[in-house]
Amino acid sequence: MTEEKTNARLERWERHRRRWYLLYFYVGVGINLVLYFTKPYGFDPSGSLFWGSFYGIGIPLCTMFLGVSIHRKLLGA
Repeated sequence: MTEEKTNARLERWERHRRRWYLLYFYVGVGINLVLYFTKPYGFDPSGSLFWGSFYGIGIPLCTMFLGVSIHRKLLGA
């Protein structure tokens, strides 16, 4: 019974996989916005093109892949 329920949840997750990737990517973009608007108090990588692009792309991608992997682990994949 629980295996069937888990399989159904995983199938539903696979159908909406793109939605979950985008959701976690946008969470990373939100983290970047929070870092941007707390400039005087937080870390400001905008002084360097390399570090600015690294954090601007790296944080959303890391958030996306970590969020998806944690989500799948919680579903039992």
